[in-house]
Amino acid sequence: MKKWMRQLMTTEKQRYHPSSVLFQLYSLLKGSFFIILYLFVLRSSQDTGFWQIAKAAFLAFLVMATLKILLNWMFNRYELSNEAIVLYNGIFVKKQRTIGFKRIQNVQQTTNFLHRLLKLTSLTLETGTSGDEASVRFPVLAYQEADRIKGIVEKAKLPEELQPDREEAVELPSITVPKRQIYFTPSKKDLIKAAFTSFSVLAIFPILFSLYFQIDDFFNLDNASRSVFHYLTGHLWLLLPILLAALLLSAMIGFITTYSKYGKFEISADEDRIYIKKGVFTESIFSIQKDKVQAIKLEQPFLKRMLGMVEVKLLSAGNVGDEAVETNSLFPFLPIKDAHQLVKQLLPSYEFSDEMKPLPKNTLWLRLLRPYYFWIIATAALLYFKMEWAWLSAVLLVFLIALRIADFRFTQYAFNERFVQIRKGAFVVETFITKRVKIQEIEVTQGWLQRKFGVASLHFHNRGKPLHISVLQDVPNAAGQQFYLWFKGRSKVVKL
Repeated sequence: MKKWMRQLMTTEKQRYHPSSVLFQLYSLLKGSFFIILYLFVLRSSQDTGFWQIAKAAFLAFLVMATLKILLNWMFNRYELSNEAIVLYNGIFVKKQRTIGFKRIQNVQQTTNFLHRLLKLTSLTLETGTSGDEASVRFPVLAYQEADRIKGIVEKAKLPEELQPDREEAVELPSITVPKRQIYFTPSKKDLIKAAFTSFSVLAIFPILFSLYFQIDDFFNLDNASRSVFHYLTGHLWLLLPILLAALLLSAMIGFITTYSKYGKFEISADEDRIYIKKGVFTESIFSIQKDKVQAIKLEQPFLKRMLGMVEVKLLSAGNVGDEAVETNSLFPFLPIKDAHQLVKQLLPSYEFSDEMKPLPKNTLWLRLLRPYYFWIIATAALLYFKMEWAWLSAVLLVFLIALRIADFRFTQYAFNERFVQIRKGAFVVETFITKRVKIQEIEVTQGWLQRKFGVASLHFHNRGKPLHISVLQDVPNAAGQQFYLWFKGRSKVVKL
């Protein structure tokens, strides 16, 4: 234990893992693949002055980029102490950045295919702030170093009486490690539903189009395309087997795509944290403190609503910066009952309300009377550019009216002493649940038309990255006043 504590307390500056140079060189070559193919394979026989200069310039770029990667590895350092991590960056202009461990809200560990080959991993430490410096990323780490950094972060959040003396490393008292329990892993049936619901079965078509245009940049495929088209028009019977083969291949690719993302999906939790593990080829492990969850959002696009499925998202004070990873989302294809049950198990302090109040009936007319700005612009564009398509304006107006009616029907709200729950949306129905103590600010606004109908809009501000604002439109004035008084009462329970 003493040896481990001395290791935690190291304050020596350290270089990043040497393999980070290899990873950056791989990214450089990957991004330059088509240029290399074009200049040195397809145009290898071109000896004119222009192509010689182009090849020399590109080689000079590769040399400079490689040199920069090596110099960055030589000069960039990081330092770990008991309270903060210090980053030293820059080759000629030095920059020092200090991040306190207590500011770190979430920890994400990602291991892609190349990491696995070299038995390495990556780590991202997220703070509760926004901006370019909201996170600290270690793109390449040994597993031992990643565990050490995570251990220091966890140690910094221990109560002061459990933390060791800075002057002398002492053994910590015996601390019970929270037991982690697995709450959800998807079945094959869930993965098949996910593949079709997410439209990943259609992924082959944009891939083929992208590949076609990329190849067309180097080879002229127009003549070949015309030849294939004319041949198929003369042999229409071939279209059916080609279509079936394309659909089968698309379904296979869609399932593989879904499996690679959710095949090893796992949601677990202990007393303090929720853990989300996902990915087959690229493994991502994300944890979030339960007390940092600011709100819960349930989203149902039209197709999921028809199939009785929902996606649950957790809004936290420090979401992961790479939104494409979607680490704040639970499994996006859960049946509604299972989703409610899972949330109750993971976050028992949150409650769902089945009794929600609809909007007053007269607000439907208010919503229908609001200006249709998009329709006006679209109609003007049709009349100017395509007069013969002006009939589409009527279709668009009917569609927009239907959306407003659907939004009115789905919009409901409820609040009690501790929670507020809002449901709204037309094509995508969203249910938002948050605690009163998690709301940073509430704003009541009222436009001219709303005053005529005796209604107002409520704006809820929750801390997050970025700041999350939820709006509930057209509630009665009395309800708006109740919400305002309800929010004022939070000062009695919020711990300052």
